Amino acid sequence: MITVSNIYDYLNKLAPFESQDKTDNTGLIVGNLNAAVKKVLVCLDVTNAVVAEAVEKDVDLIIAHHPLMYYGVKRIMHNDPVYALAANGISFIAVHTNLDIAKDGVTDLMLTRLDFPPSDVVIGGLKPGDTQFGKITELPTPISAKQLAERCKAAFGCTVVRYVDGKRAIKRVGVCSGGGSGLVELALEKGCDAYICGDLRWDRMIFADNYGLTLIDAGHFHTEDICCSDLVEKLQGKFTETDFSKSVNSIDVCSYC
Repeated sequence: MITVSNIYDYLNKLAPFESQDKTDNTGLIVGNLNAAVKKVLVCLDVTNAVVAEAVEKDVDLIIAHHPLMYYGVKRIMHNDPVYALAANGISFIAVHTNLDIAKDGVTDLMLTRLDFPPSDVVIGGLKPGDTQFGKITELPTPISAKQLAERCKAAFGCTVVRYVDGKRAIKRVGVCSGGGSGLVELALEKGCDAYICGDLRWDRMIFADNYGLTLIDAGHFHTEDICCSDLVEKLQGKFTETDFSKSVNSIDVCSYC
């Protein structure tokens, strides 16, 4: 019998929970480590639609990238997915920043999807002692900002890609999944010609334009959703008697026109 604990331990080997950022909340968020697991859904975010799907499919465990709860919670109301998880006896494990920075984790998956050379060169953290996010790679052949933006759009299945053209050939590229606005200046300091992440404030766009840095916002959802199918494949290979699938409701909730 496979339990929540068995899957938790395996995820802890893939991406140790203790390596999470100090502001994060990974691990078992809802549920029982001793509960039996026959069906698992994997998603980026636990939404009410994902929980409803889990109930319909008689799922025992949901594994998500985002934790739902980052800080202390004083109340949980009926429209909160946490309420639905507990009410239906569904366990929930989050693998977030620990998976972002793990070997073969989300950042490495970004490089693979982009068909860029693998790298162990880390961009870094905002302050000494912070979690070290992102990777820097060297391209074999220089490309333009537009070519890089088009490659991101294809690699991550983006609906749109926002970018600032640094107006120089791109050879050294920094990547960071999800919200990576804080690393823009550090990527420039480390010699990057371009930097790719999933969430960029407008002031970072202006900064990039002033300094000739190509800056690409490939979408928070799109730069991180890539980890879901990868987790399903790894988990299914390890626990063959348990059914793992990606939630059909793990979607970009934004509309574009």
